[in-house]
Amino acid sequence: MSAENQPIQNSGNIVETIVIAEDSIPNQRILQHLLLKLGYEVIATNNGALAWAALNSPDTKNVVCVISDLMMPEENGLHLLKRVRQSENYKTTPFVFVTAVADKDLIKEAKDLGINGYILKPISFQKVEAKLKELFPGRKFPKVAA
Repeated sequence: MSAENQPIQNSGNIVETIVIAEDSIPNQRILQHLLLKLGYEVIATNNGALAWAALNSPDTKNVVCVISDLMMPEENGLHLLKRVRQSENYKTTPFVFVTAVADKDLIKEAKDLGINGYILKPISFQKVEAKLKELFPGRKFPKVAA
């Protein structure tokens, strides 16, 4: 692993993890690749139920953000957001939707549930990096080529 792809470590040398819930395998791979380039550990899942299971796994450590598609089979992003916001362990964890959906009712419901932001599809390095810099303004990110 090159120096630019080393996992981000906070002052306690703990690797930071981002959980992804995305049913589109190409989008999931793009997100995973971009987050790894930014130095995060990534747990990628195909729906909200699997993401919830990953969040509650004893092997999952130091989750700093959840990035989820809104529309997925089995369990959608809104249901996952509700679970996260009701959880003692994750209720303040930043949660971002990656979506092409512009439905005003869904956006209002997400805001009411405490969504921290959106990344509009198509996914790009610039959009992901900008959102993470917005969520973590004091964080130093590695310089990487898009």
